Order: sequence, then structure tokens, then C-alpha cells
Amino acid sequence: MSQGNRRRDIVTSDAPRRGTSAASNAPSRWSRVATVLRTLLGVGLVVAASISVAWVARRHVLSSSRFTIATIDVSGCERREPSAIVTESGLAVGANIFSVDLEATRAKILADPWIAEASLARKLPGTILVGVKERRAAALVALGPTFLAASDGRPFKQAEAGDPVDLPMVTGVRPELLAEDPEGATRAIRRAIDLAAEVESSGLGARLPLQEVHVSDDGTFAVVVGRSAMQLVLGAPPFRRKLDQAVRVVAELDRRGAKAGVIMLDNDQRPDRVVVRMR
Repeated sequence: MSQGNRRRDIVTSDAPRRGTSAASNAPSRWSRVATVLRTLLGVGLVVAASISVAWVARRHVLSSSRFTIATIDVSGCERREPSAIVTESGLAVGANIFSVDLEATRAKILADPWIAEASLARKLPGTILVGVKERRAAALVALGPTFLAASDGRPFKQAEAGDPVDLPMVTGVRPELLAEDPEGATRAIRRAIDLAAEVESSGLGARLPLQEVHVSDDGTFAVVVGRSAMQLVLGAPPFRRKLDQAVRVVAELDRRGAKAGVIMLDNDQRPDRVVVRMR
């Protein structure tokens, strides 16, 4: 009987503890849920307030007269007029400075074949800064139509009225080569431009102005100089020794009162051998 009482005591003593644990845990769970809800509500209010402030600020800067474009400052122009760059860009005085898509505007400026590089920036409250770097024409290249080429050998625009004409003329580059092997064609034009510079800086250039540089399919070169259009067949580079030799030959011909039509200096096996075809 005492054992039975002991078991009942155990049973009756366990029941309150289980009840007490469940009752005490319930408020704790609700407290954590309430805390999470309050946190989420606070975050939501902060985000909503931030969005509202950003929207109001954006509306203000896009509509405020303080941020209208008053000045478009173009720098770096040499051939092109700043007003032409502004027209091509689509920029307009009076527009909102923040409504301008700078990258799209830059792309419009770069569509001008004379412009190699362009940069744009906002200078608050009302100035757009435009910086450009122009290409420099180094030669005229006969490709069917005549094109202007930069010093790197790349043709960049078809020659038009008003474009420079006091440039070396490069002939012999086939238009189909430019389409099939643009790097090879560009390399040939660049070598022709370099040769033109060598001719003009030599003693020959001052005496007989350069008229034309011809590129053959096999990669050899010839130049036409002087008003009489004398041809110097130079073959493959290097050219400095051959040009110096041409100066001596022309001087000797002048001393004799003779006129050459062609001077052939392309014998690389026997560089001292020069063939002259008289007129």
C-alpha cells in the first residue's frame, strides 16, 4: 500500500510540472513572433520611406530649373567645329542635365568618322563637358573611291570636298583585300605611310616632291616623285640605303642633263646595281 501511494505521489507530482512548462513556453513563443513582426514592420517602413524620399528627390532634380543645361563645353576640336559636335550629340541647352544618357550621347559623337575618342561628364548645376580626340589624316588611299587613312593605316572616311588633299597618295591596295584581310591591308597602308615619311625627310624629298606610293601584291614598293613623275622601284624594306642611292643617281643624271623615267633600286642580291630607264 505504501508502494501504491508512492506511485500516485509520483504521478500527481509530475502533472503540475508538465502543465507549468507548457504554460510558460506559450508566452515566450508569442513574444518572439511579436518581436519578428515588429522588426519586419520597421524594416518595411524604412524601405518605404527611403523609396518615397528617393522618388521625391528624383522628381525634384528632373524638374528643377536649377539643373537645366546652360552650357555645353566642347574641347579637343581641331578640324571639327564644336557646334557640329553639339549638333551630332543631340545635346540641347534647356534640357534637364540628369535626363541626358551620357553613354548614348557618346555613341552619337563617335559615329562622326573624324572622332577617335569621346568623353562626357556633368558639371553641376548646368554644364555638360564634352572632350573629343580627332583622327589625323596621314594619307589618301585609292580604293576605288579615295579614302582618308590615319597614321595607323586604317581608312576611316571617304574623301570629300573640304578634306585635306596635301597628303601622300597610296595606290595598289585592292579593295577586296581590305574586305578579305583588313589587318593585312592596314599593315600595307601603314608601311606606305612610313615610306612616304622617309622619302620626304630624305634629300630626295626636298628636291623631288613625293607624288605617290605604290604597293604591289607581293609586298614591294615603288614611289613616284617630281613633276615629271619619275618612278623609283624600291622593292622590299628597308628603304633608307636605297633612297640615299637614289639621291646620288638623280644628282649624276642632273649633272649630265639626262632625264630618267624609271630608276630601279630593287636588286637586293646586288644592292650596288642600279638600272635606269631614260625618257
